[in-house]
Amino acid sequence: MRQANPIRRSGESSYWELFRLDCAALSAAGAGRANNEDDCVFAAPGEADVEAARAGYLFAVIDGVSQGGNGGRAARETATSMLEILDDPRREELRPDLLLHQLQAANDRCDGFIRGRCVATALWLWEDHPAGSLVAAWAHVGDTRLYHHGSRGWKLLTKDHSRGGLLDRAVGQGPGLIVDTGTRTLRAGETLVLASDGVYKFAPPQSVLPREPFPSTAESVRRLVGNARLNGSRDDTSAIAIAVGRADADAEPEH
Repeated sequence: MRQANPIRRSGESSYWELFRLDCAALSAAGAGRANNEDDCVFAAPGEADVEAARAGYLFAVIDGVSQGGNGGRAARETATSMLEILDDPRREELRPDLLLHQLQAANDRCDGFIRGRCVATALWLWEDHPAGSLVAAWAHVGDTRLYHHGSRGWKLLTKDHSRGGLLDRAVGQGPGLIVDTGTRTLRAGETLVLASDGVYKFAPPQSVLPREPFPSTAESVRRLVGNARLNGSRDDTSAIAIAVGRADADAEPEH
């Protein structure tokens, strides 16, 4: 298999008091495609970026819809919209409503100016120190997916907005976009995976990633994207893996 795009990895969230995150992302253009219409938001600050780390980690897998054109432009516009969250001075006050707001803002711009559509699953993680918890909030439109791996195995946290292979909802579809949202409290030892349909239709996490021992995040995204392509996916392929650990635990080395 031809080498995919380089894996992006985070530094550990060492400025959090209770938890640390290890994160990796990989996105590659489909076989024979000149351009990758997927986009990955990977705002995972390393150790030098204290304020950004305290604000939280922001991720998204966004898949441009080729039908009608401008899907790639819509994906990039939506990625830019999501990244604006971390520069918003109201970000802590308005959690997690900003995820919903920014996807709806992206919908208006994609519909009104770009004339393109995309699907997106965005995830925001932050440490709620007074409650002693790590909070995951997400906003979702279309058929990208968010998976959770915990003590009971894999669980799909999002619902596809498609029927018979056709999308029911997409960013840029027109006014009045309905966005699914959710929150979940995470514990050390748990993992989240975001994936585009080019990945999970050919290499679902529950079939590619064993429960024990769980691979590193870099190895996880390498396996997801690599197996999808080996199993026949010709679509753009994107995956993000996020592993939760305790701040006082020794980090597991990457392999």
